[in-house]
Amino acid sequence: MAGGGEMGALMCSMDWSRTAFGPVSGWSQALRSAVSICLTTRFPVVLYYGPERALIYNDAWRPVVGDKHPWSFGRAGTEVWAEIWDIIGPMFDTVFETGEATWSDDQLLPLNRFGYVEECYFYYSYSPIRGEQGRVEGIFTAVAETTQRVLADRRTRLLRDLAARSIEAKSTVEAYAIVAEVLAGDPHDVPFALLYTLDADGAGLTLAGQAAMPGSANHVALAGDTADDPWGMRRVAETGTPVLLEGLDARMPGLPGGPWPEPVTQAQVVPVAAGKGGRTSGIAILGVSPRLRFDERYQTFCEQVASNLSAAVTNALTYQEERARAERLAELDRAKTLFFSNVSHEFRTPLTLMLSPLEEILAKPKEQVLPDNRALATVAHRNGLRLLRLVNGLLDFSRVEAGRARAAFRPTDLPRLTAELAGNFRSLCEQAGLDLVVECPPLDDLVPLDPDMWEKVVLNLLSNAFKFTFEGRITVSVRRAGDRAVLTVADTGTGVPAEELPRLFERFHRVEGARGRTFEGSGIGLALVQELVRLHHGSIRVESEPGRGSAFHVSLPFRQTDAPAVSAEGPSQVSTAVRAEAFVAEARRWMAGEAEAGAAFDLAATRDEAPSGPAVGCILLADDNADMRDHVRRLLAEHGYTVETAPDGEAALAAARVRRPDLLLTDVMMPRLDGFGLLAAVRGDERLRDLLVIMLSARAGDEAKVEGLGAGADDYLTKPFSARELLARVGTNLQLAGVRREAAEALRHANEGLEAEVARRTAERNRLWETTNDLMGTAGLDGFLKVVNPAWTAVLGWDETELLGRPFVDFVEPGDHAATADVVARLARGESVSGFVDRVLTKSGGRRTVMWTAVPDPGTALFHIVGRDLTDQHRAEEQLRQSQKMEAVGQLTGGLAHDFNNLLTGISGALELLESRIGQGRFTDVPRYVAAAQGASKRAAALTHRLLAFSRRQTLDPKPTDANRLIAGMEELVRRTIGPAIHLEVVAAGGLWATLVDPPQLENALLNLCINARDAMPDGGRITVETANKWLDGRAARERDLEPGQYVSICVTDTGTGMPSDVVRKVFDPFFTTKPIGQGTGLGLSMIHGFVRQSGGQVRVYSEVGQGTTMCLYLPRHYGEAENLDAAPDLAHAPRAEQGETVLIVDDEPTVRLLVTEVLQDLGYTAIEAADGAAGLKVLQSDVRIDLLVTDVGLPGGMNGRQVADEARVSRPGLKVLFITGYAENAVLGNGHLEPGMQVLTKPFAMEDLASRIKDLIGRG
Repeated sequence: MAGGGEMGALMCSMDWSRTAFGPVSGWSQALRSAVSICLTTRFPVVLYYGPERALIYNDAWRPVVGDKHPWSFGRAGTEVWAEIWDIIGPMFDTVFETGEATWSDDQLLPLNRFGYVEECYFYYSYSPIRGEQGRVEGIFTAVAETTQRVLADRRTRLLRDLAARSIEAKSTVEAYAIVAEVLAGDPHDVPFALLYTLDADGAGLTLAGQAAMPGSANHVALAGDTADDPWGMRRVAETGTPVLLEGLDARMPGLPGGPWPEPVTQAQVVPVAAGKGGRTSGIAILGVSPRLRFDERYQTFCEQVASNLSAAVTNALTYQEERARAERLAELDRAKTLFFSNVSHEFRTPLTLMLSPLEEILAKPKEQVLPDNRALATVAHRNGLRLLRLVNGLLDFSRVEAGRARAAFRPTDLPRLTAELAGNFRSLCEQAGLDLVVECPPLDDLVPLDPDMWEKVVLNLLSNAFKFTFEGRITVSVRRAGDRAVLTVADTGTGVPAEELPRLFERFHRVEGARGRTFEGSGIGLALVQELVRLHHGSIRVESEPGRGSAFHVSLPFRQTDAPAVSAEGPSQVSTAVRAEAFVAEARRWMAGEAEAGAAFDLAATRDEAPSGPAVGCILLADDNADMRDHVRRLLAEHGYTVETAPDGEAALAAARVRRPDLLLTDVMMPRLDGFGLLAAVRGDERLRDLLVIMLSARAGDEAKVEGLGAGADDYLTKPFSARELLARVGTNLQLAGVRREAAEALRHANEGLEAEVARRTAERNRLWETTNDLMGTAGLDGFLKVVNPAWTAVLGWDETELLGRPFVDFVEPGDHAATADVVARLARGESVSGFVDRVLTKSGGRRTVMWTAVPDPGTALFHIVGRDLTDQHRAEEQLRQSQKMEAVGQLTGGLAHDFNNLLTGISGALELLESRIGQGRFTDVPRYVAAAQGASKRAAALTHRLLAFSRRQTLDPKPTDANRLIAGMEELVRRTIGPAIHLEVVAAGGLWATLVDPPQLENALLNLCINARDAMPDGGRITVETANKWLDGRAARERDLEPGQYVSICVTDTGTGMPSDVVRKVFDPFFTTKPIGQGTGLGLSMIHGFVRQSGGQVRVYSEVGQGTTMCLYLPRHYGEAENLDAAPDLAHAPRAEQGETVLIVDDEPTVRLLVTEVLQDLGYTAIEAADGAAGLKVLQSDVRIDLLVTDVGLPGGMNGRQVADEARVSRPGLKVLFITGYAENAVLGNGHLEPGMQVLTKPFAMEDLASRIKDLIGRG
């Protein structure tokens, strides 16, 4: 055993005659080869040999057996692996019995190799070792132990789950609970766990979580008797180092062992550190698996579990600290928000009462106001607007900075809105001698944005450009850049130094020394612009050069993928000119001369813009501020409205119920009942719910507006508001109310039309319901029909009362109940069903075949069904199939008649000439005529065999066959058959396996394939016959519809016309042929298919039009040598009788009896004849010597040949019987098998075959 290592040396020193292997001199060559491979390979390998499954293994495998070595070397596997034999023993038996290899991956095998049962995992494969005769003698096993990898994977999963779940913990209690839950999911590595947390005073430990250890101590004091601390937690808490406890089965018996029956004997006690200082904050007690050695890897794993617990607790503490900090910040934010909300109310209400009267004065005709008074009012109004703009800017920025600003996105025509906003500065720029260039061509898509915020962005940038530009131009442009829209506001102003650019968008930052039209300003304009752009998921950048100007570029996306809301509402009804008024008015003040600013802002025109004609409308005004009520009432009354006032919500509600107004104008903040309460009461009143409501509030911003509109208000107006804006809102809402009334009327007419259309469609549906022949209805999951249409009665005969009063399965054929119940179960799960067919009972006792479609009704226990009666269709299809079958039978009959008539003509003609020549005494031609008659007879027999093969009922005589030898023997016949125009090539595989088949049938099949190939090549070509050994694995076998294993393939390939796929699918169908009528029966390929399938194989076709066809026969391998298929001896050399044996011939055909009797007598046998079963039994029941009964199976007189044989064996036990029959073999078998001493010979048969069978049966004694 050179190169065999330690095991090779051990093997040489052993006396093998005392083992199951026996002396080495008696070992088979297969065993010697396997042992040589085993000992010299470096991969762990073990051999299990013989019935005892005795072991021989190499050096690499020796660690697997542990302390059992060297005792295990050469010993029976049942002794070595007694603890796992119930697992591996059946696998060995399967390999020995089937000869098929098997394998297993990460198989758990609990081995006892070191004195305890150990959890082990292995990858191994079992391969059979075959002897010289092909029999399995042993098993070659390649092994790799995967225990450490399996354990590492399992522990890694646990640690990964701990890490992933620990971030869920929001408190230390949750942290311990989560860790305990995860540990409970891996009892293999942690059979139990106890998790204790250190008390705040450090005096004790409290149970915070457990796995598989209910009822454990809830609290352990760190001072006191050690008996109160069986786990040694005091020591771990004091030292901060882990401790391994051993011998626990003696101190605490019955500790859970996880999935194993053995109790835990060890536990690891680990400290848990948490917090910023890393101090010990708890203790983890982790049970050690009783089936694993506590080694360094196991210890590291326990420490990692404790580390994950520490991380979970630390994360929870951090989360709690951050949450407390966030709550403090949120409280500050709420206080700031409340402060700004109050400031908003306190600023805006007085501003409204200041600006509105000033606007009224400035709106009066010039002759009614003294010039000095007008000038004073103009200054006051202009500075009031400046104050309003400053207040709005500060409040907007504070809301954005607090994160409370929300953009109400809506698809917007960005170029149009931007151009409209820029247009408000045109007259101002012209007065300043500047060119305003607006380049806003249409974009091919809308941009989602908040129009109010966008106006602040554009107006701030334009105001900034005007402030620092003294000559040249201001350009406003909008363009598309990929998936973003870009606004550019460029000027030719003073520019910004490069060092100031990074701080340009900081709040309250100003560029020192910059030349501008004014030095006033809050310093938050550009900071607000940047924040508003960010709310739109956009960006802003600036390019500037001192003395040449600046350009601001704002980029917005065309899609707001994570926008909080996208509204499809139309544009706001408030004019952008009104919104831009404050910006433009302040910019005018920057220009030299107060008079110009005063002249530019003249509200006298507002009276001219009042609605023409008398205003129609009654308005109810609710506000707790008397000055505001008087101001608004006077303003509306001057424009023709009837105004009624109320000091609070309750008074307003009572007034509205007495006299319904056309519009309710209400403040939000009022005593007794505020604006939202009044709005809710109005919407809840049946008479007032459609009343127009406009809310007035000092609360600015989108949130306040959204809140008001969400509560049901039709519009929302923020204080301070201008007289013009109030009049516009009131007028517009009243006009919209009129439009809505008209729309409601149109909708009513549309609904009437829709109802008429629905009625028409319903009538059409009802006509379909009443007139269709399909069974339509609704059924319930309770098993009853709910609604049925008249077709049920017309088709089935049951009336509606009968159908609805019984479970619907009562009308289903009992054999279809189970399938119907399955369909109802699918419908109950919400699945739709189509194409389901069952048989339904009619009232007259008949059955109708119905195909159903059923759809569940969501949210109910009902389903809707439509059934189509297929009975007549199936009857017509069956008639068509029968017609086609009869046509095929007629075609078969015609072909057979043609073939048999040809053969009978040859036989009868040869016999007539034979008779004539003998009568004339001319014996020269007699052998030729005899040969012709015999040849025709053999062809007739072959045709009969093909018919039986087609039906798979022929009697096969399988023999071990060498396909190469068989093909070589018929090669000359094939060449003569296919003709000289076609080249024949035979490719015989070397070392071809034998196969168990009927050789004549295989010859017939191959000749038929070659003839078909010839017919597919009318202009000549090549036929290739190729043999090969095929070892088919699972996938290849499935593709060929075979079992995995070894096969002999015989393929016949031609270079002919090929076949399309539709022909290939039908090529094995009986009677199918592509040849003209009379030139083929259509049975050839069907016969081949039947013969090969009966032989345990399969036929496969591979064909392509214009490229040729390959037909492959796959036949199972036979383990053994092929027989020599020499030609059978002729009758002259047939075996003769030795002792004058007596044979009884029973056959109703005189010719057969004559021929058999003549042959037997010529061979020295004594022959006795009987024409039927009764006559044969009379002879058999006599004292005449009978050595063999030769009987036909089909006999007249009510007793067949099998019955005769069975009756004869009652009085003559062991009588030899030879059945001769023209029927299939199963007609003889009767009860499924032939008894000993019985054989079958199928007609027609050769006389020499008869003589051989008789000699064989008699000679067996």
